[in-house]
Amino acid sequence: MKNSPLRVTDLAWNFLRPVIDPGDIVVDATAGTGQDTLFLCQCVGETGRVFAFDIQATALQQTKENLEKSGFADQVTLIHQSHESMVPVLKAAAVEERAVKAIMFNLGYFPGGDQTIITQLETTMIALEGALSLLATGGLITLCLYPGHPGGGAEAQAVIRWCEALESPFVAHHFRTLNRKAPPTFVMIQRTR
Repeated sequence: MKNSPLRVTDLAWNFLRPVIDPGDIVVDATAGTGQDTLFLCQCVGETGRVFAFDIQATALQQTKENLEKSGFADQVTLIHQSHESMVPVLKAAAVEERAVKAIMFNLGYFPGGDQTIITQLETTMIALEGALSLLATGGLITLCLYPGHPGGGAEAQAVIRWCEALESPFVAHHFRTLNRKAPPTFVMIQRTR
């Protein structure tokens, strides 16, 4: 493992660890296998809250099983909806604007699931706009982008262009592997004030 290249999810976790405190509210916008959800639970501790979204019931079931095995199920609200519904769902849960410390997006398809079900550019952009309104000062949005599957390249390019146009108080960073063809890429957005 020490000689393996860093995955984009490793980058996301490394940047988020020092930002998230026990008791924080965080969001996994694309629960998938539940690995990011579990990571977020470990960061927020027993007093924090994780909201995890996915459109696939099988993904949420796998996430639930992973959380139960690890003893974190009580800290998570699993939401069987698209990430585009993030703002209304969190408002209904009495989460205030600018109260969320971190929002993770792992775009593409559910590993081990139906690879024809992928995140869609239209819903991703709605979710990102909403995420900006929820993000606390000093908070981070992380995006793992996978251009190697059908539809992934267009989504990744559109997300990067959108990030390039962000204005203050947001700062966007883009990390990519230079010597691989169509590698996963990582984007991070910080709210500075």
